[in-house]
Amino acid sequence: MRRKRVTIKDVAAYADVSRQTVSRVINKKGNVADETRQRVQQAITELDYHPNPAARGLVHSRTNSIGLVVPYTSDVFFSDPHLLRFMCGVDHVAGQRNVSLVLSTGQLCDELESTQPDELAAYKRLTRAGYVDGAIVIETMATHDGLALLERLGYPWVTLGYAEAQHHGARIVHADDYGGARQAMMHLLSLGHRRIGIIDGTDQAPTAFRKRIIGCRQAMADHGLTLDPDLIVEGNLTPESGYQATTKLMALDPRPTAIFALNDRMATGVLRYLIEHDIPMPQRISVIGFDDIPTAEIASLTTVRQPALEMGHQAARLLFDLMEERTLPNQPIVLPTELIVRGSTGPVAEG
Repeated sequence: MRRKRVTIKDVAAYADVSRQTVSRVINKKGNVADETRQRVQQAITELDYHPNPAARGLVHSRTNSIGLVVPYTSDVFFSDPHLLRFMCGVDHVAGQRNVSLVLSTGQLCDELESTQPDELAAYKRLTRAGYVDGAIVIETMATHDGLALLERLGYPWVTLGYAEAQHHGARIVHADDYGGARQAMMHLLSLGHRRIGIIDGTDQAPTAFRKRIIGCRQAMADHGLTLDPDLIVEGNLTPESGYQATTKLMALDPRPTAIFALNDRMATGVLRYLIEHDIPMPQRISVIGFDDIPTAEIASLTTVRQPALEMGHQAARLLFDLMEERTLPNQPIVLPTELIVRGSTGPVAEG
C-alpha cells in the first residue's frame, strides 16, 4: 500500500496551529513564539514531513535544483570516469546545500545514420523544463551557442572547461591543461625520448586538448625541437580510437619510442595494442596519458592527474555564489595538475 504524503495541513493539525504558522517556521519568517516553534518542529520530525520543493519554489521563485549540462550522449558520458568524477563533485556540494541536481545530456540528431550528437539538445531540454535555478556546463564545441541560450533565458551558468573570450572569466573552472601536458612531455624528454607520438582529439574535442597540444609544443621548443606532424594522430577520446591511432603510429618507420595519449581512455587503447602485439612497455616503448582515471593506476599508467572531483566542487560553489549575487573572482579558477609517474614510462631503448 502506497504511503500517503504528509502535507503542511497534516503538520498544522498535529501541532494544533495554522498552516500559515507552519509556513513561517519552515521559511524562518515572521514572529513565532518559541514554544509554538518547538511544537511545529517536533511535529515535522515525528511526521517525517518534507516540504515540496516545487511548492516552495513558487513562493521564493526558486526551484532548489541546479542543472548539469553534458552535451555528450548519455552512453559517452556514463562510460567516462573522468566526467563522472566531475558530476560527483558537483552533486556533493549540491547535497550539502540540500539542492537537487538535474542531469541533461545530448542526443543523436534526427538524421538517419548520423553519429553526431545534437549537443544543443541538452540545453534545450533543461531550459524547456524550467526546473533549475542555474546550470553547470561541461564544455564542448557547442558551448558558445548553449551559453547564449542560457543567458538569453536568464539562467546563471558556470563552465567546467573553457568558454569563449566574450564571456566573463569569473564563470570558468578548468585544470592547467597546458602546464600538465608540458610537464608530461618534459618527463619523456628527460628519459631521452625524441620521437614521441601524440594521440590528439578531433577538431570537435574540447578546448582542453588544444591547450595540451600547445603544452607539448612548448616542451619540445624548450629542448630546441619541434613536433613532427606525422607523429600526431587523431582519436575521438575513446579506447577504440587510441588502439587505431597506435596502429598508425607503429606502422611508421622509424617507430616512435614513446606515445602520449591526451586522455587516459585513449591511452588504454594504446596499452591494449601493445599487449596484443607483444611489445614490452616501457622497455621498447613508453606510454603516458592524461586524467588519472581509476584504470590508470590498475594498468600502472604514467599520467597527468586532473583534480576532477575538486573541479566539480569549485564549479558548484561558484554557481551558488553567482545565484546569491556574491562577489566573484575576476579570473577563471585554474586548478593545478600533477604528473603521476608509474611503470609505463622509462628510458628510451638502445638502438
